[in-house]
Amino acid sequence: MPSFITTLIYNTPISDVLEIGDILRNAISEYGEQRILSDIVQGESAEVIKHIFEQCMSNIEKTDGIKPDTRVTVSEGLMHYLLTITMIPSKRKTTFQSVDIDIAVPDTITLGTSPQDVIMISFPKTSDVNAIKSQIENMKKIQPNTSNIWMILEKDMQYGVKIYTLQDTMTFTNIINDLIGFTSNKKQSKLKIFKI
Repeated sequence: MPSFITTLIYNTPISDVLEIGDILRNAISEYGEQRILSDIVQGESAEVIKHIFEQCMSNIEKTDGIKPDTRVTVSEGLMHYLLTITMIPSKRKTTFQSVDIDIAVPDTITLGTSPQDVIMISFPKTSDVNAIKSQIENMKKIQPNTSNIWMILEKDMQYGVKIYTLQDTMTFTNIINDLIGFTSNKKQSKLKIFKI
């Protein structure tokens, strides 16, 4: 099982992971990896993300129905895949100073020395406001730059950090472009994207 699929297992029932993983793999395969890379290079990552995500949601709806955390789980799997094929450096599913991290770009070593140069991306598998707030407070302990904390949520909510939504306007489609923009602004950056 590809690593971007195995990372979905965290806090998600294994049967759901396998089904979502198959659906995500099929959507990626149908779009074509070379076409995905080509479109991202041409600045069209939003279209790629939108197409694959919506295809997954449509197929999941037909088979098993969309559960409360399905969109977040699919977005996380897709994000891991996109980070892998674009070779954007990242540390995934790790713990730093007792705080669980879904994704740190580029890594937790930089987080310890230059937090302003690190984006932390979180995929909360809950809609519980207090649980999300608690998670954000934990992340602030290691990332004081709140604009560098990115949360992927079903709908927009005001938490004082950057929110990417998965419904309505679906701002999640912009996440790769935003990461590329963030990394390209770093002088002598370790955040070099090697493949695109």
